Amino acid sequence: MGDTITQIGRYEISRQLVDTALASVYDAFDPVERKPVAIRVPRTTDHGAGPLALGLKHPGLMTVLSCEQSHGESFLVLEPFQGTPLDRHLQPGRKMGPPEVLGLLRQLASVLDYAHAHGAIHGSLHPSSILLNDRQEIKVLDLDAAGVAGRHASAEQLLRAVNFLSPECIRDQPLDGRSDQFSLAVLAHRMLTGELPFPGTPLGVMFRIAYQGLERDAIRELPAAAQTVFQRSLAKRPAERYATCGEMVETLDTALNRRAPAPTRLAGAPQFAPARIPAPAPPLAGGSWAARNFSREAIKYFTVTFAVCALVLGGIFYLLLPKAPPKMVPLAPPPVASQPAVQPAPAPVPVAAPAPPPPEPSAKAEPDKSHAKKKPRPEMELKPAEPKIIRE
Repeated sequence: MGDTITQIGRYEISRQLVDTALASVYDAFDPVERKPVAIRVPRTTDHGAGPLALGLKHPGLMTVLSCEQSHGESFLVLEPFQGTPLDRHLQPGRKMGPPEVLGLLRQLASVLDYAHAHGAIHGSLHPSSILLNDRQEIKVLDLDAAGVAGRHASAEQLLRAVNFLSPECIRDQPLDGRSDQFSLAVLAHRMLTGELPFPGTPLGVMFRIAYQGLERDAIRELPAAAQTVFQRSLAKRPAERYATCGEMVETLDTALNRRAPAPTRLAGAPQFAPARIPAPAPPLAGGSWAARNFSREAIKYFTVTFAVCALVLGGIFYLLLPKAPPKMVPLAPPPVASQPAVQPAPAPVPVAAPAPPPPEPSAKAEPDKSHAKKKPRPEMELKPAEPKIIRE
């Protein structure tokens, strides 16, 4: 079925109301009953509504009147509603005031908690599936129609749906009411801050939702108690979220208006029986969940700040410390050219006079006993020096 159709079955189509990745909704007229209706044409192979959604009645829920077929394709007949999709009221970067946001969140939480109490979930809550009229009244579409997008879905429609999926939906795990609470918290984040908590391309968004923590830059202007509400309602594990959507909204209202917080409980209510819920972790001694989360954040930021300060101070001390003067290496003296030495003339050697002959020994002379033991010195033999000619 295309977007230019003018009739589906016996119903006359007047205009297209909503076009999402899951379905298209049209304003129509029933000529048999003579009344206006809405026609929902799904993009998936099934009719897009569970058996429980056909019997649910709530002021904020688009009531399903019947499920019919035309040319082998199923479609739903819904009650009429004069309104526009919520995404047309969300301008890029535009923030909404807390009173307006809390009014819409209370209506949505009432619808979701009613559906969860009757065993139905939405599974793909996003602004395109919420209608808003001039009296600020909402109507929720696609209840109990969790599933992948069908054929002819554009990239923009897929991105709008992916941004609001829960981690368990991306990981292909069982869904329950706390999955809708995650989507509702994403919508609250978008309306209060003007930004999505997990922006990026579709693949990047899916990875951040499933595995990365919440960045606190966008919610840093909110009160600390409101930041704690988003940290808890956007937790990766469903057991760490609030028990109901209404409890999450009331806690956020208390945080934004700075009133005394009301006691809350972890998500473990009996209405989540269809899904296995892991037991919540026992509270640490001496602190609540918010105190433990705050202490982790404080320790992380303190560690980073300390490391940066230590590096900066170390660099300053390194630059201010005196530097040792460089060692001076003595240079070798230049080589001196060798000159022939002038030898002085040798002095004349005097010729020694001949020694007198020794006296003859007397027969009667007695030998000198005082020098009897002394060894005679060897007489030095003097050689006559060779005469040298001295030239003047």
